Amino acid sequence: MTIKAKFTGRTIAASLVAAMGLTLAACGSSSSSASTTTSSASSSSSSTTKALTPETVNVGVLPIADVAPLYLGMKEGFFAKQKLTIVPHALQGGAAVASAVVGGTLQFGFGATANLILAKAHNLPLEFVASGDSAAATSSAAWSAIQVSGKSGITSISQLAGKTIAANATQGENELALDSILLKNGVNPSSVHVVAMPFPNMPSALSGGQVQAVTEVEPFVSAIAASGGKTLSPLFEGMQPSLLVAGYFTTSSEIASHPGLVKRFVTAMNESLTYAQQNPTAVQAIIPTYTKIPAKVASKLRLPVWNATLDTSSIQTQESLMKKLGWITSDIPVSQLVWSGANQ
Repeated sequence: MTIKAKFTGRTIAASLVAAMGLTLAACGSSSSSASTTTSSASSSSSSTTKALTPETVNVGVLPIADVAPLYLGMKEGFFAKQKLTIVPHALQGGAAVASAVVGGTLQFGFGATANLILAKAHNLPLEFVASGDSAAATSSAAWSAIQVSGKSGITSISQLAGKTIAANATQGENELALDSILLKNGVNPSSVHVVAMPFPNMPSALSGGQVQAVTEVEPFVSAIAASGGKTLSPLFEGMQPSLLVAGYFTTSSEIASHPGLVKRFVTAMNESLTYAQQNPTAVQAIIPTYTKIPAKVASKLRLPVWNATLDTSSIQTQESLMKKLGWITSDIPVSQLVWSGANQ
């Protein structure tokens, strides 16, 4: 089967930044910047830590569940151990985060894997330095899904041919996972019409018939199910269990100019990721402090998976599919996408 690319003739610079929308689990919140400092360092600092120069680090995030490890790391003092004061900037979308990092306003940002691959394909000097979050290892633990209305009569992925499907961004992580699942079920991705739509708007668009299917994430997966919606397939998990959905990135010039700072940030970030995975209750408690997700909803969320290891094989899987779909035209070595000091 020949796959026809659905998007052609884009202006490279403009389309790339616009494509940097994130496929992240959870909910819309305010787009204002948030500034929070780390908690004080533990009393028993090592001599190496004492020798570090205090630094303030600006990090671009979205107010979503996926970045909970960053806030937990601040609360638990993991960044303080590295003499880092983290200032998170909650922006409207992935394009704003990428633009601010490339422009030097922010030192680090949080972004989707597919979008970083697109960025590199268009020569933006961005590299992953740490893992962000991943799909669940099993379908039963999935926090993302392809869903339809219970009244639609659609019962299988194969019936999506010709249908209009919502994703949070075109040529983003959600659409890539959708296309993967369509192919596995014998449906040419060019036969569906993908429309960009914010996650919080998808449930009403589905029930109102504006779209026939959605690519959703928690807490909206549960909300659609509660109103009678049906899940056809896990989304990220349907593409590949434990898929690397997103990561923390910076510019190649930041890595070259401040390698020590990058290493300190990554060390603290990895400790934060491990802590978040081992302490889901702490994650659920901190989410309402920086998002608009109510505490009652947060306490029942199916959470993303956090891992201090950045899965490069997952990146290669996504890159291969993007090339097959015509999103990119040539292979990009993982060594160009991932900092050599990252925990791989």
